[in-house]
Amino acid sequence: MNKKSAIIPLFFLLILLSCAASTRISEIKQSPRRFHDKTVTISGKVGNVISLPILNVGIYEIDDGTGNLWVKPKDKTPFEGERVTVTGRIKVGLTISGRSFGIILIESDQDQYY
Repeated sequence: MNKKSAIIPLFFLLILLSCAASTRISEIKQSPRRFHDKTVTISGKVGNVISLPILNVGIYEIDDGTGNLWVKPKDKTPFEGERVTVTGRIKVGLTISGRSFGIILIESDQDQYY
């Protein structure tokens, strides 16, 4: 077995492990109080992006196929259509710049783009 053929299964194993660690957005939305102030990881495709560069504020929505959830990034806001994995704390009933976002994930680690 050469090096390349050994690396490919390892790569797929890492992808599977990272997906298994993600919480489904539908679970969070079904029991928001259970997840409030808990750290979770979610993965999905970036949908709506709201950015106010003058105030250095951004927020975006992730769709994981089971639902959508707003994310307040630690640093940069990704582009619509990107696939991301984000870890952070769930907050219920959050209002940012006068807009209510209900349930939101406040990022605590850097986004992982894939």
